[in-house]
Amino acid sequence: MNKDLLSPGMLHDYQKAIILFMLYQDRSMIWAFMGSGKSCCTLTAIDHRMKVGQIKRTLIVAPLRVATSVWEKEARKWCHTNHLTFSLIHGSNKNKMKALATEADVYLINYEGLTWLTDKLINYYLNKGIPIPFQMLVADEVSCLKNAQSVRFAGGKREIEDADGNAKIIVTKGFKLILPHFRYTIGLTGTPVSNGYLDLFGQYLAIDNGERLGKFITHYRNNYFSSDFNGWSYKVTETGKKLIEQKIADITLSMTDGSKYLDLPKVVYKDLIVTLPAKARSHYDELEEELFTQLDNGINLEIENASSLSNKLIQVVNGNAYIDLEGNYERIHDEKLKALDEVMEEAAGSPVFCSYNYKSDAERIMKYFKKYKPVNLTEEKAKDTGAIIDKWNEGKIRLLISHPKSCGHGIDSLQKSGSIVVWFGLPWSLELYQQMNARINRQGQTKPVSIIRILAKDTMDDIVLETLENRNTDQEGLKTAIHNYRNKK
Repeated sequence: MNKDLLSPGMLHDYQKAIILFMLYQDRSMIWAFMGSGKSCCTLTAIDHRMKVGQIKRTLIVAPLRVATSVWEKEARKWCHTNHLTFSLIHGSNKNKMKALATEADVYLINYEGLTWLTDKLINYYLNKGIPIPFQMLVADEVSCLKNAQSVRFAGGKREIEDADGNAKIIVTKGFKLILPHFRYTIGLTGTPVSNGYLDLFGQYLAIDNGERLGKFITHYRNNYFSSDFNGWSYKVTETGKKLIEQKIADITLSMTDGSKYLDLPKVVYKDLIVTLPAKARSHYDELEEELFTQLDNGINLEIENASSLSNKLIQVVNGNAYIDLEGNYERIHDEKLKALDEVMEEAAGSPVFCSYNYKSDAERIMKYFKKYKPVNLTEEKAKDTGAIIDKWNEGKIRLLISHPKSCGHGIDSLQKSGSIVVWFGLPWSLELYQQMNARINRQGQTKPVSIIRILAKDTMDDIVLETLENRNTDQEGLKTAIHNYRNKK
């Protein structure tokens, strides 16, 4: 046995509990805190089912960065999973076909590739009466499937242009068509209900094919939720919440609070408050009044697809604003850049991991802090992630920046040398907020963690922060936060 490899005896007790739960259930949903080691637990379960002859091949669906840089690397760490072989289904059609035909134990594909894979499995296997080549499905970050009405999940029609510029209708087969053909399924997530109980429907449909929460989102909403007069938003009822939890309990293992299972260092939240300069304040106030007028008129404000006005307000708060659709923007102020500079000085050489909202934020940060030779993880290729993390842990990167959507999953080992997270601008999504913080505040962290939020006084930053801290990132939560904000003014 290679002495450098980890042994099963090194698994935590809670990890052993996860593995046993996976093995006792044909279909399981694991809600486990970020950094809990869900990957090694799942690989152990895969290895066991292979050894007892229950499965031959497993399909793992994951965000691209996770698919390319996490699973095989994790398997190579452990003596009992080091032997597993992998095939990554990604790239050109030719490369994907070759990967699908390659003999392996585990096949990896990103969520964007599901439409392609579904089409091939139906045409080359099911339509010919041949079973699909996978006996087990693992949906890593299964919350990516929360939208059960998406084209990748449900299928549908879409219009594209052919080579001659003519409109052409493409009928897409949804991934749900092949879900019944997996003997075993596992869903993995650390943030199952970050935006409310509506998110659960698609996730459980992917794991149990609608056995517990049904096959139709309309039935799910009607059975467990109440809606406003126009049906724009849905809120789970107290009875509905209890019924949902009862229905999914048998296949769900919840370990979302890492403090109960690991002795992690203390986390300190610090808010750096900046004041908008007079000119920026005047511009901001005009835009804000326009937003409030819209809300008073009853116009619905989406959270994840925030209206152009709320986006514009956040851009001004951060220090710049887009002026056209080509990506050109105008500098408004540098107050948040100055605050980040204070953080860098105070860090005294310790690496800083900084999140940004917009590409314009990233460009200004990269330019303002060029003396530190910052790296934008979002702009780097997935295959280079490992090398960047190595440089970070070697102390060669002082400032690493990223959009939270691109690093929420699959970025591990930053906690080995980093303990500072800075939010240049907060996201509306609780899931992105928690995932980003968990890149640093996770298993293996040995130093106290500082999560620093740079906030502009009396602005949209207050509204976003309240929705995140109260975990009310749904429609009602936003309305409440805005109401509270306006009453303070």
